[in-house]
Amino acid sequence: MNFELLANELILDIFEYLNSTQLLRAYHGLNIRLNNLLYLHFQNYSLDFRSVIKNDFNDICQNILPLLTHQITSIHLSNDDDTPNQPNLFLSFGFHFRQFSNLQSLSLHYIRSMELMNKILSNCPQLISLNISKCTYDDDFEQSAICLNTIWSLKRLKSCYLDIESWNNLENQVPIIISSSLQILSIEHEFITLNCLNSLFICTPNLHDLKINITDKLDNEELLSFNIPSLTKLKIYFESSLFSLKNLLKNLPNLSQLIIQIDDIWIDGYQWKDIIRNYFNNLKIFQLLMFHRIHQDKIITEEIDYLIESFQTRFWLEQRQCFVRCDYHSEFGTTYLYTLPYGFCKFNRLISNMSKSTCSIDKISTAFNYVNNLLLDYDLIEFASKFPIQFLNIHSLDLAFPFNDVMWTVLPKFDRLTSLEIVSIAYSDENYRPINHLQTVLDRSIHLYSLTIDYLILSELSTVQINNKSIRRLDLISNDGHYYGSECISLIQSILGNQCEILLISIENRTIVLELIEKMSNLRALTFVCQTDQMDINNESSSSSAAADDELFQWMKHHLPSYCSISRDENETAVVQLWIR
Repeated sequence: MNFELLANELILDIFEYLNSTQLLRAYHGLNIRLNNLLYLHFQNYSLDFRSVIKNDFNDICQNILPLLTHQITSIHLSNDDDTPNQPNLFLSFGFHFRQFSNLQSLSLHYIRSMELMNKILSNCPQLISLNISKCTYDDDFEQSAICLNTIWSLKRLKSCYLDIESWNNLENQVPIIISSSLQILSIEHEFITLNCLNSLFICTPNLHDLKINITDKLDNEELLSFNIPSLTKLKIYFESSLFSLKNLLKNLPNLSQLIIQIDDIWIDGYQWKDIIRNYFNNLKIFQLLMFHRIHQDKIITEEIDYLIESFQTRFWLEQRQCFVRCDYHSEFGTTYLYTLPYGFCKFNRLISNMSKSTCSIDKISTAFNYVNNLLLDYDLIEFASKFPIQFLNIHSLDLAFPFNDVMWTVLPKFDRLTSLEIVSIAYSDENYRPINHLQTVLDRSIHLYSLTIDYLILSELSTVQINNKSIRRLDLISNDGHYYGSECISLIQSILGNQCEILLISIENRTIVLELIEKMSNLRALTFVCQTDQMDINNESSSSSAAADDELFQWMKHHLPSYCSISRDENETAVVQLWIR
């Protein structure tokens, strides 16, 4: 059937299955009808430049996007290893975000410059949703304060996600501007104090949904002054005192959802029952993750029995139909208590050798379906050999190697795995390194995109046949500090070289960069550290003026094709990033 004979509704449905850059490259400019359908599509879907090929990015920015500035409602830009320096390149085409008059949503990923961030945000007064993720900065407090106040000044902004590392002393950077529009706020990785939270509530009085991390070691028994009746959903990591926790929760009377992770506070089921009954009349969802260490002067098994018993009352089992599990160490007293089903996307487990639960064993198999990020090490495998635990929905996995057959019980499926980091560990029997186990993992991971691995394991994998065709990103930097010569190029070529598009590697000589680009035909982005690089690693500037004095930068500019983008990481200047094609 001729594609253009399809109804508009069917063509728009097909558009939903293609990424935005594929759509524009394939259909824009063919005829007026398809152009109009693209305009309709982008009123509801994002223009996502993550993982885009550089040639496509350049073509869209130069020839297509200037015609769509009034139709685009959502944009994703990223400065990660797939698309290094992309935000700066985007601006270099002459765009400023005020041009996108209907832009409602903006997502910025891996931005390393607070100055760049402020430059972008100052031109986005129309935003309704803002997502800043995986961003790291040096401690430029003045620029950080400007950034926060700029965000809180966005008069239409309703939703804001901030995943920013190195915003130290955030308490001194709380916005001073009141946002009456902001309703959904998530602050990841950064920890704030209770006083800071108090100030945050004052500046954001209409919050409905909050995700926050609180740590407050000060012995402060003062009552908090805020009251946020609008807040209905709270996800919180809390590390302080029981008094402070109760003081916080009693000021949030209309919570319908409480997802809470607690560190070093002992709260049994009887106490939680009183908190819920006294403070929350509308609480529908309650998910708990609690770390604690039982004092050595107490009998650990008796304390655990009491803890489990406190969650076996009619209130928990019948009224709320809520079950808990407690993994603990019978000697060290470390305890890890959580509600079932487990309500957190990452599973971090203390060292445990015992487990008790109020839930029947037949319900355990689906109890961890929400977890998509897992560290599977020797301790967890040992624990799983005694107590049932299974993960069916893992997207990102850190896997200790070697491992035994229990691993296949813990992880029976790999079909949703997209990111795998293999960590080599010391093992009592150095001869026990069954590389065929790892081969099976890779072959069963049919959607695996990113593989982080060290040189030793990569060498071992070269002895077996790898049938995985989905791996596009290979990271040889994160777990290995060695520098590689030409032998590594041959190794990469023999295993994953033909399909590898993004490579992170340490090299001993700059000329290896030329070999990699020449011999790896699909390589489109390269991140490397060079042993002979003379760049001053203490020089934090990566501006164009600094580039003139950068000997390696100038050498690459002379030897690499003109279309290749060259930049240094804003935070780690020893790291060089190339966006090749």
